[in-house]
Order: sequence, then structure tokens, then C-alpha cells
Amino acid sequence: MARTTIEDKALRALAAFERAGRSVSRVTLDGRKIELVLKSRDEADEFERIDMRHGKT
Repeated sequence: MARTTIEDKALRALAAFERAGRSVSRVTLDGRKIELVLKSRDEADEFERIDMRHGKT
């Protein structure tokens, strides 16, 4: 049986949270510990108020 690394476990956890509709802002690995920091719903997007149009409109 193939051995699962801590990075693989963290990626699977990240994918599971994102499939459930939760946004993850940061993943930290410390030895055997995995820490996922979820993005709060009221956190503003840093590009939200920037006009992203290019050229003539």
C-alpha cells in the first residue's frame, strides 16, 4: 500500500472544504499537524472595487 504524505492529506482536506463551499485562505503544515484557516464570509475581496476593464469601453 502506498504511503500517504502529510501534503497529500492537506490537499485532500483542502479539496473537501472547497467542495463543501468553504473558502480556505491559508494552509499550514507543522510536522504532523495540518492547520486550515477558513475565509470568513464578510472578508472583503482586495480586488472588489478595482475596475478591471482594459481598453476602450
